[in-house]
Amino acid sequence: MKPWCAWALLLVALGASSAEPVQKPIHFRAHARVALDAQGVPQRVEVDQKLPGVVRTAIEEQVMRWRFEPAQVGGRAHAGATTVFVDACAAPAAGGNMRLAVDYGWNGPGYADGRYYAPAPRYPIDAAKRGKVGMFRVLMKIGTDGRASVDTIEVQKGELRLFDAALRTWAASLRYIPEEVDGAPVATRVAIPVDFSMEGGALSWRQQARQEREAGRRSPECMAAMGGDQDEAPRPVVLDSPFKPITTS
Repeated sequence: MKPWCAWALLLVALGASSAEPVQKPIHFRAHARVALDAQGVPQRVEVDQKLPGVVRTAIEEQVMRWRFEPAQVGGRAHAGATTVFVDACAAPAAGGNMRLAVDYGWNGPGYADGRYYAPAPRYPIDAAKRGKVGMFRVLMKIGTDGRASVDTIEVQKGELRLFDAALRTWAASLRYIPEEVDGAPVATRVAIPVDFSMEGGALSWRQQARQEREAGRRSPECMAAMGGDQDEAPRPVVLDSPFKPITTS
């Protein structure tokens, strides 16, 4: 666990807002647009509206406690806005309540369509027919207009020539909500791991999502909510966000 990454365990009273009590831990991801002042202190937190109100409030209260390094322009600190992604788990607690564990994931540009992660690229037909697989780390530039383009592609496994066009087409299709400094959008770079596998990854994204949900109860956040722990899963990396987390406990 990173030194600035800590669990926030909150008791959320869900008995009155839920028709049926939850019997097992529920893993979910959430994102919030955070407005920061020139000291890196959150001033406003807008959590994903698809979440229940009581959960949004709990996440908002936690994120408001976090602190970031402010953006530096010309040696001066500036206010701005970033999107924060969190992993969370709601586990049953006494009295019909739930124990909510919230873990800082990363911050940077948000997805324009409200996603929590980038959609998978299409598996190239020729590579699929030939049974070819590949693992890559795609470094993308996110422009001030929210459009993405490939910067570089790092090969970890496979032949890039079979997947290069698919990766570049995929990157060009992505749309982001850029971070802001003093109300103006700023460009950033993001690194995303991509796995083309005949048994999962880009070829069977829905199957991967189902497996992810099934594994949710064994996720780090659910283990933390229940008093355990385990390694974190790979996630996107924002390489040059103007806002660096200082404390997320």
